[in-house]
Amino acid sequence: MKNLKGLILVAATLFITACTSIPLSTMYKMMNFSPLEFDPRELVVAVKVPHGMKVRTGDLIVDFGFKAKDAKNSFKHQFLVQVSPNYQLPPELAKEVAQGDNMTILQLSKEDALTMYNGQQAVKKYRENSDDGAGSFGLKVESACRDENFSINDSKLNIYVKLEKDEEFFIFTEDLELVDMSGALEKIPSCS
Repeated sequence: MKNLKGLILVAATLFITACTSIPLSTMYKMMNFSPLEFDPRELVVAVKVPHGMKVRTGDLIVDFGFKAKDAKNSFKHQFLVQVSPNYQLPPELAKEVAQGDNMTILQLSKEDALTMYNGQQAVKKYRENSDDGAGSFGLKVESACRDENFSINDSKLNIYVKLEKDEEFFIFTEDLELVDMSGALEKIPSCS
């Protein structure tokens, strides 16, 4: 289980570029987080982008995997996080949105949440009889899109995460520079 907790932080760090700021409180929270103990249906991600940018379904990916000595007990899933337009913006996020910012709420689809839950249960069952294997859990930003109001001088994303329905969102990473992440302005897709 300790290997799994350590891999969470490593995976999260690897998926985020060097120009990103990960608060110490987030690192501590993720070190104490068990990807086998939370309910994937309660995972909610919020992304704040400046005017001229939008986040779409598939722009964020949740990676969840387990590698055991016996390949039949190994799996690797990539879930495209879905935009959730009916999710009510809570007060702790509403105060983060300045005029012109766009805040998008995303969640796993019901099918993906069930697949992840079944994976969690499979790992727990495997761990009852074996102590080998390593798990991974990470949140990866693939992209965001730009429209005619996009400014190369302002392409920073902030990501907020909520792991349980009764808790508030916490900042997962701030100031993720999309232009740096994409490598070139031309690689940032148009929203149209």
